[in-house]
Amino acid sequence: MTRGVRTLFVTLTVAVSLLVTGTVMALTLDGAGNDDGNDRAPGALADPGDPAHWTPERMSRAKPRDPKSDEGPPAPAAAPEDPDPQPTGGPLPDVLAEAKPPPVQARPIARPYTGEAGTVAVGKLFFEAPDGPSVCSGTVVADPKRPGRSNLVWTAGHCVHAGRGGTWFGSLQFVPAFNSSGQATLANLGNPGPVAPFGQWPATSVATSEQWRTGGTGSASPATAHDYAVVEVKNPDRGTRSLEEVVGRALPVWFDAPRDLPAASAYGYPQDAPFDGLTMFGCTQAPRRVTVDPNAPPLLRIGCTMTAGASGGGWYATAPDGTLRLIGNSALSGAGHTWIAGPYLGPEARRMLEDPGGKR
Repeated sequence: MTRGVRTLFVTLTVAVSLLVTGTVMALTLDGAGNDDGNDRAPGALADPGDPAHWTPERMSRAKPRDPKSDEGPPAPAAAPEDPDPQPTGGPLPDVLAEAKPPPVQARPIARPYTGEAGTVAVGKLFFEAPDGPSVCSGTVVADPKRPGRSNLVWTAGHCVHAGRGGTWFGSLQFVPAFNSSGQATLANLGNPGPVAPFGQWPATSVATSEQWRTGGTGSASPATAHDYAVVEVKNPDRGTRSLEEVVGRALPVWFDAPRDLPAASAYGYPQDAPFDGLTMFGCTQAPRRVTVDPNAPPLLRIGCTMTAGASGGGWYATAPDGTLRLIGNSALSGAGHTWIAGPYLGPEARRMLEDPGGKR
């Protein structure tokens, strides 16, 4: 058994404390659990005595999670020179739902993934859901409380919690720059050389929005506008170096970014056909808006053919100072996989990162 597999965390007795800070729900975990809204400790979901939970066979069986949008008639195009009013909590004008963007063919990212700016921070997030092993994408982000030493991974809310009436997921593990070498196959996923050049990082805590936890569904809903989460991980070798130090990159999060950015790039590991989950892909386009509910803030949307598995992957944009920053995450895709959308990161997302229930 490889050292990378041996270092995978064991699901232990779980102590959970759900704390609300604004609209943030936080969970401290080594497993997963039921969520009945009564702040009770959950039961373990993964095998509590298995020191190598994420075996190659188990990783190969991980299924992607990806809420779908119900395709409807095209939304009216945005009015020219739209001043971009901010959401007020009331119904939003129709012009905030722009016409569907033209599709963009997802492009494979050149290997090694350290070769393209920022992609080294992207990886795969494995976790246990009630229906079995599952997988999403995620991105290493800067921690305001630990500059230069972040252990935080940004992903989608539906990659950590099932939403309304559901559970927290367990046995979360982040693998940055997954398969950077391109040598991985479904038969050797446990080999840390080709699969995990920076190791396999188990989660210690996770936070998502209260809107997602209490209202998230398997298709577009008002909660989709808050479908984001942050996961804290720990060094698998019990060392003192942080994820950011080991990987060499952590993206600062750009909250309240302009909605009229000239370009945004979405990255992730699509797994549903015609993809296989072994390669990182990306799409770039000027983001538009899509409104999933008149009472929820509009999401960002770009044309992209990535499929399920890319959920949770980071959206990058260049700030005025020239720095590359994370502006969102993939959360929703169209039925025909011609576009993807993600939540706009405003004050509530900022609160989640800066103080996710006081659990960091």
